[in-house]
Amino acid sequence: MRPLVALAYYPLWAAVVTVAVTALRLGRNVGRGLVALCFFFAFWVTGLILLETDSTVRLAERVLPSGIILAAGLAHAHADVAGTSRRPVVVAYAVSAAVALLGAVSPRLLYGPAARSPGPLFFPLAVVMSAAAIAIDVHVARAVLAARGLQQRRLAALFFGSVLATLGGGFVVVLRVTGLGDVIVAAPLLLAAILLVAYAVLSSELGRSRRVVMQGLAYAALTALLSTFGLIALLKLLPYLSPGGGASLPWLAFVVFLAALPLDPLRMLVVEHLGRRLFDRPIGVRDLADEVERVEVRADQAERLAELGRLASAVAHEIRNPLGVIAAQAKLLERQGAKPETVASLRAQVDRARRFLDDLLRYSRPRPLEVSEVDVLSTLRLAATHVRQIVGEGAPPIEIASEAGEAIFVEADRGAFLDVATALLQNAAIALDGSAEGRIRARVARGEGGVVVVRVEDNGPGVPEEIEARLFEPFVTGRGRDAKHPGTGLGLAVAARWLERHGGALRHERAPGGGARFEARWPERAAAAG
Repeated sequence: MRPLVALAYYPLWAAVVTVAVTALRLGRNVGRGLVALCFFFAFWVTGLILLETDSTVRLAERVLPSGIILAAGLAHAHADVAGTSRRPVVVAYAVSAAVALLGAVSPRLLYGPAARSPGPLFFPLAVVMSAAAIAIDVHVARAVLAARGLQQRRLAALFFGSVLATLGGGFVVVLRVTGLGDVIVAAPLLLAAILLVAYAVLSSELGRSRRVVMQGLAYAALTALLSTFGLIALLKLLPYLSPGGGASLPWLAFVVFLAALPLDPLRMLVVEHLGRRLFDRPIGVRDLADEVERVEVRADQAERLAELGRLASAVAHEIRNPLGVIAAQAKLLERQGAKPETVASLRAQVDRARRFLDDLLRYSRPRPLEVSEVDVLSTLRLAATHVRQIVGEGAPPIEIASEAGEAIFVEADRGAFLDVATALLQNAAIALDGSAEGRIRARVARGEGGVVVVRVEDNGPGVPEEIEARLFEPFVTGRGRDAKHPGTGLGLAVAARWLERHGGALRHERAPGGGARFEARWPERAAAAG
């Protein structure tokens, strides 16, 4: 094998296998198609390495046709990311498997010895496969144009990876078979394709899952580096350590065992030490043991909170039933000719009690976060629509805009983001209810440190000074029981807790022209969400 071939293809093989195994072992959201695509890449690179090794050329002739399975892997990966039908994937696997089997059984039908000349089926099959590859690329390109946000970026990575893989795969084989080029030219094309596929694989992980996968890759690199030095040192010292210069196999095995015994603990010690310097929240064995102890402490606290949540749930259940009866009786009173004011007052109090129970349950029994990519502007507009329905005709105009002048996305629980946005806009709208000059402005901007800032500002009376210091505590409200829209004192407390669980923060300050200004700071990447 030429040294240049080894230098070009060995790193590609190692990189793509490492990504595939790490994603398979640690990933939570990686589709099977993406992992399979990584292994198909590795198999194809293996075929190129075999082709450039004199002793394995005959084996390479039978392995090379299996590179067509890359096209099926790309179709499978696209179906995973886009969520489309799997039927074309099954067809793609069936056709590519048939071609690979044909090449494995009768390679001379495709090309001559060492793939240096075309066989009788080479050009007809090349035309068919080129048409299939173009069809797949066109299909993926359309999906890219129709998608948005993270899904669009992942599909775009697959599209360009597909184009480069086609050029670095089938096209390079055509050059070799026709004598117009060498397989070494495929190395940069395959490197770019592998990097794009790796991005599509790793970007599917959000929050803590991505942190674990990225650290897993870093730990793999550190382990490989330390193991390399350890093995080299062992091989150099082995003749001096083993009696008789290593001629006796039992003595050799005995010495290697004793020399290798402390290597793994030493490797773990060094890797974990470096991991603590590289990462804020490392995942070494000792770090995980410390985390388990902290989790046990939090579990005790969570159990007490869970007990409170169960109590709140039981109370809510017991209160909902009477509220349903009261609502039914109010409807009966309305039919019997009771005063409309009386019926409306009853219904208002029932609705208030139900809102309080809903807020209490959300505060006392927080659900697990379901992190996904959230379109900030569209979610704010949806929250504004909900607020207008709640407040009614007296709702002031709500202006929503992005300071960046473009769509902004955050990785968050979409329901939590909607809850926070609704709470902030609703408080502002209620404060301005009936005001002819009232206005609400919601601005979205990117802050420093990978934070997306959602700023909600109104020109109302502002937050009363006596509750400003305790604004985000439960059961603190500036609206009395007799207000048109009485508060439960839990809306901002729930919103603050949502942001805290995402690793963000909710702040309040007085607007320069009067009124209130709330600032919700969301991490753009949900590494700290939990």
